[in-house]
Amino acid sequence: MRITLIGMSGSGKSLWSSVLSRHGFQHMGCDNHIGRRLVQAGELPSGSLDLIGRWMGFPFEADFARREALYLDHEKAVMDQFLTELETRPAVNAAPVVIDTTGSVIYTGAAIRQRLRQQTVVVYLSTSTAYRQALHRAYVENPRPVLWQKHYRKKTGEDDQTALQRCYGNLLADRESRYRQYAHLEIQWDPTPGRTLEAATLLEPIASFLERRPSPHGA
Repeated sequence: MRITLIGMSGSGKSLWSSVLSRHGFQHMGCDNHIGRRLVQAGELPSGSLDLIGRWMGFPFEADFARREALYLDHEKAVMDQFLTELETRPAVNAAPVVIDTTGSVIYTGAAIRQRLRQQTVVVYLSTSTAYRQALHRAYVENPRPVLWQKHYRKKTGEDDQTALQRCYGNLLADRESRYRQYAHLEIQWDPTPGRTLEAATLLEPIASFLERRPSPHGA
């Protein structure tokens, strides 16, 4: 079984990947690979997620466009690396795989998205309206860098932070639509602190999907 998890930051992709890795899945984590590439390129002293966020900055800051484009280039390279590995690996008796993507995987281009759909079952971890509202509130209280892809548009007379908060809601809505169009399967689940995660919660609906639509690529 080959699974790709997509969704916004905070939707539980890394949590579920960790659970599946304890059940024999090979974990392919995009964030760490991108971080290592940025270190090798001399952009970062280390590849921690916290430092990547600080390095990226915000859309109203100088050099953001260059850094956003560079990050996306590295993300595309990492996805190509993962996909090439899957495409050249015999599917028969192969170990199961889970790809833990970034929230911006939807911007990697049609070719990568198509290859990912061919090689894996793409699962959108969606969240409830209440949880998305909580994410928005958390962002307002503590803004964190993300790839905006031209969704940040400042109005006349608007300060940077107000524009950031307003536009983040638009970004969430656009990404939700894109994730849903891209995924084979949508599973709604709200991350809850202390909640026990059972692999079957994720694997059973995926297995049911595969029974209805078997994949020739061993997903």
